[in-house]
Amino acid sequence: MSSNAPKQDTEICNDDIDQHVYNAIVDAILNRQLKPGTRLIEAPLCKAFGVTRGVLRRVFVRLAHDKVIEIQPNRGALIATYSLEETKEIFEARSMLEIETVKKLARKARCIDLNPLRHLVNQEAEVRKSGYWKEWIKLSGEFHIRLSEVNQNSIVTNYLQTLIARTSLLIGMYEIPKHNNCSVEEHKAILDAIEKGDDKLATSLMEEHLEDYANILMDEHPQTNNVNLTDIFNNLDFQVKNSKK
Repeated sequence: MSSNAPKQDTEICNDDIDQHVYNAIVDAILNRQLKPGTRLIEAPLCKAFGVTRGVLRRVFVRLAHDKVIEIQPNRGALIATYSLEETKEIFEARSMLEIETVKKLARKARCIDLNPLRHLVNQEAEVRKSGYWKEWIKLSGEFHIRLSEVNQNSIVTNYLQTLIARTSLLIGMYEIPKHNNCSVEEHKAILDAIEKGDDKLATSLMEEHLEDYANILMDEHPQTNNVNLTDIFNNLDFQVKNSKK
């Protein structure tokens, strides 16, 4: 058994390394440091993270699977771009799930507790007011996931989590921060309609909320930017040295 212990420790360490690199790249997108179409060049990234090309390529495979990046022949890894049609389809899928969710919640309003969601919306308002863009995106997405969880349908929630992850990337990539000022008020209005048991108003508000976002994101498609990848990632607290995996 003792011979297996070092191997297990190495595997845990490698998982931590992969997750750190993955999160750092996603955060750079949400912080608008990496725009759609930006090339992820291996050499400066390996230097910044202190990892081998093997580690980086393993993370690239996962990022590509999650639609964060695209891996193209002769060009390598690039931050993913979304067509207008893809953006429309993502929001249509969300509407199909979320409109039905708020309808059901409104019809059983007396049996559910919305106070935790109201607290979350207040957090969202504070973060937005403070200008923390990345944190606001995460809280905004969490509101929709938590709303689905109240309905206690794990299958719907799991599908929605995948869609919201992709939506969060779209917001980080394409939306101009000034557009989201009314988001918190829209979330509050949806909760109010549910609490009153007004299923028609709740579904109408949710539909308008998602349609507004879809329209904003389909209008915003910035040009690729030239970035210094070493500068973006070199000052991170966590760096792996002499990684061999």
